[in-house]
Amino acid sequence: MRYILLIILAALIAYLFIDKPLALWLAHYDLGGFKVVTKLGDAALWVVPSLLLYLYFRKSSPPKAKKALYVLGSVAISGIIVDIIKPIIGRARPNELLHHHFYGFEPLTFKASFWSMPSGHSATAFSGFLALALLYPKYRHLFLALATLTALSRVLLTKHYLSDVLIGSTIGALTAIWLYKRFFHV
Repeated sequence: MRYILLIILAALIAYLFIDKPLALWLAHYDLGGFKVVTKLGDAALWVVPSLLLYLYFRKSSPPKAKKALYVLGSVAISGIIVDIIKPIIGRARPNELLHHHFYGFEPLTFKASFWSMPSGHSATAFSGFLALALLYPKYRHLFLALATLTALSRVLLTKHYLSDVLIGSTIGALTAIWLYKRFFHV
């Protein structure tokens, strides 16, 4: 619980002091190379393969099917949580700051330009890669590095603010941990 409070505090500090100047500074750079990395946070990249693996292994290898279902569940549940929160919070994306000079919130807004918090790509990356890290601890450093790089790519591409990424990543990580305990009775 204390880690969650620390992340919320870090997100608040980022919102107040870092998000706006960082987005304005990053807007001057072409960091398009991160467009490849950011795709690791696309939900379809996780949902489709894990669903196919589950269907393929469900009869021939139930343990493998269970792992695939766990990854699928982690990504799907974190995605649903994020999709519910985004329109409620109504945080303007960096594009609104860069093109319309608006920095803030419009709660209960159903426009994608106001769905910045939490970052869905960050939630997906952390739920998927942390799930893999828990299933295959030998490669946990690689998986956590990929999750972090994917989340940071959202900031570098000015698609999200740092605080959005912190909250999205936390939702993804907590979902993967919670579901891991349910699936594997840890």
